Amino acid sequence: MSRLATPSRRPGRQAGQSLVSAILITSVVAMLVTASLMWSKASSGQAARSARADIATQAAEAGIQQYVSRIIESRRYWGLYVDPAEDPRISTSSGAQVNPGQPWANGDKWTYSGPSTTWKSLQDARFGNASYSLRVYPLNGGTALRGNTSGLRVQSTARVQTSANAEPVYTSVVAAISPLSLADFQMVSDVSITYGTTATTNGQVYSNQNISHTGTARASLYARQWVCRDPDGNCNRSDATYFGALAYDRTTTPSFAQRIKSPIDFSQFAYDRSQFKQAAQTAGLGLYVNDPSARGWMLQFTGTNSVTIWKLTSRSYVNLEDALPTLECPTSYTLRGGSLENYLYFEQPVVIGNGTSVPTNCDATPRTRSSVVDGRVTIASSASIYIGGNITYQDPGSDVLGLMAANDVVMTRYAPNNLTWVGATLAETGQWRTAAGAPNNSKGTLTFTGSTATKGGGYASMFSTRNYQWDENLTITGAPPMFPEIDGTWDVLDWRKANPPS
Repeated sequence: MSRLATPSRRPGRQAGQSLVSAILITSVVAMLVTASLMWSKASSGQAARSARADIATQAAEAGIQQYVSRIIESRRYWGLYVDPAEDPRISTSSGAQVNPGQPWANGDKWTYSGPSTTWKSLQDARFGNASYSLRVYPLNGGTALRGNTSGLRVQSTARVQTSANAEPVYTSVVAAISPLSLADFQMVSDVSITYGTTATTNGQVYSNQNISHTGTARASLYARQWVCRDPDGNCNRSDATYFGALAYDRTTTPSFAQRIKSPIDFSQFAYDRSQFKQAAQTAGLGLYVNDPSARGWMLQFTGTNSVTIWKLTSRSYVNLEDALPTLECPTSYTLRGGSLENYLYFEQPVVIGNGTSVPTNCDATPRTRSSVVDGRVTIASSASIYIGGNITYQDPGSDVLGLMAANDVVMTRYAPNNLTWVGATLAETGQWRTAAGAPNNSKGTLTFTGSTATKGGGYASMFSTRNYQWDENLTITGAPPMFPEIDGTWDVLDWRKANPPS
């Protein structure tokens, strides 16, 4: 029986090939493992850094919220103190440096130098080993002297480190924060407000009591008690649901108290006026006028960055609601143009224009005087402000007028038969009204465009037709210079990432 031949074995060569293959496979696997570990380590490091960057952004935002909370507690905080988390401020006029946590008493603009040096730890486990540093800038050229502003630009830079003390991650966020101003409302009243069936309100309306509105509301209504639709203005229940999401009172969700954290306190405006007076007395910022021999002051805006001023005198008492005393020879005051702010303060009453022709001691020709405002101006008086002539803007998109009266804002008997005027107004302790005792419907049409804030309400019964219009430019171009703000309403308007200071 034959057998198949069996190949002879070559054990040495076979073993060598197996060894080489094993070495090659082991090397490849080792390389793959090493590469995998390196990729994993890199990915892990990248993920960790990305996570720290996210935490840094959150920490920077938390720094801004911390500052907002301090402003809400004291709206003048930014102008009185350098925050403990803020880099040292350097006065632009003197060069003096004020360190974190110290009072800012210079009443001046400031700047900062170099990279951030102040780091405030966040006492929050969510952020780990994180800290932040602040820089604060007033918007619209504000200074600490003003005590208020149309807003602030806050830069918050966060630094996040690990326990291994790796290279820290920095993220910087810039936010614009701003409070509500009285000028953001068409009407603010310390007493109840009533609107009839023909009334249309395009701006926000606020009352510390009730709002009765049987007309059309196109913006929010805020009543501390009730928003109702009683034609006689007698609110004893809420009709807020009629206005949908526009009305807020004690019964709505959210309620008035949830929307307005601090109800408007008219007594606070005396302090605002005192701060305004201080600004007007500062050289280069405004005009301060005090002459006890004057019955008052007549003003006319000329439309060319200037205002003409007449001293009003009389040998006997003249009620400025009813008539004008003698106009002395005028002087002219040049306003700061463009976006610069102008502060004009008068200790005596102020009359703006006249619609009934009167002469002056320097001009025997009787004349009427209408005003065209060219610039950003606020006028304040320790007494009342009287509207005697028409008032318009040279450029409604940029010009703005604020009127702050310690007492009343009054439309006079010598105003034009058809009176047209503009402005953001405040009757701090009195009323917004027409001349007391003037016969009802004795004049034609009143057209007022702007904002009204009044402690005691008001009326305009001297005019047979009354048009109250909201000026949207007050929210677009900003409130008048140093016009009062509302406590507890600071909030973040917008924010963006930025490069950390260097």
